[in-house]
Amino acid sequence: MSTVNIETLTEKANNNDYTAAYNLGKIYLTGCEGVAQDYNKARGYLSVAANNGVVGANYYLGKMYYNGIGVAVDHAKAKEFFERSAQANNVFSNYYLGKIYYWGDGVEKNVSKASELKASILNRPLYINQDTDIENFYSIADFEGATQKYVNEIQASVQDEYKKLYGEEV
Repeated sequence: MSTVNIETLTEKANNNDYTAAYNLGKIYLTGCEGVAQDYNKARGYLSVAANNGVVGANYYLGKMYYNGIGVAVDHAKAKEFFERSAQANNVFSNYYLGKIYYWGDGVEKNVSKASELKASILNRPLYINQDTDIENFYSIADFEGATQKYVNEIQASVQDEYKKLYGEEV
């Protein structure tokens, strides 16, 4: 995307084109298209889009607050954004809501609720394209399994290092 397109998107966003605001928010969030990352602008554009019915904007705002990207970590606020997006069947928001309930991030831990969300994800088709940003796709709806995989990878790495140093297994 060229600077002209960014300027065009900005003009459209400033004239109440909420899809343009959403696209600008993602661009500023990721720092792509030759534009410097700017979390304040990202949050501003995404907020405008979210407040005007753009489902994906709620998801990205939820991620920002859940992970502390350009804002303080605020799991309660993240949960609100993910819930808005999940109501419109955004499967990725259901994934994050499941994590919130599974780990008790800002809410009372509720494995039963997390399991319900996991089931809702597993029972819906996932369409992966260039617009999705699941960092670790295999772990969707498998919070416990993803954690165990991470632990196994660390153990394997330690095992390899020990063997290199001492010539034997731990």
